[in-house]
Amino acid sequence: MVEIITIDGYPVLVYEKDGVKYYWLAGCPHKKRPLSEGKVLEDKIECPFHHAVFSLITGEVVKEPQSKTPCVNCKLIKVTFEGGRAKFEGEPFIPELPGKK
Repeated sequence: MVEIITIDGYPVLVYEKDGVKYYWLAGCPHKKRPLSEGKVLEDKIECPFHHAVFSLITGEVVKEPQSKTPCVNCKLIKVTFEGGRAKFEGEPFIPELPGKK
């Protein structure tokens, strides 16, 4: 099951499997697009824009985006919690649709 919640103003994707919850910034690192409409299949999510596929367990890219623009540091941003506060393992961003800046 996948759910999108907001933490500190950022959309966070929550994936639960076998009683374990995984938290990821709900944005594709390739072009900072939202993953809220991404297709979830097994333990992976596909970005609806350039079709990059990411593991919802590790955050690693499973399939590179179909784009001429390379994806540098192509990994989902993990969200952890320390002392009741969210900590992003990477620079968080607000995902945006093309032309909405």
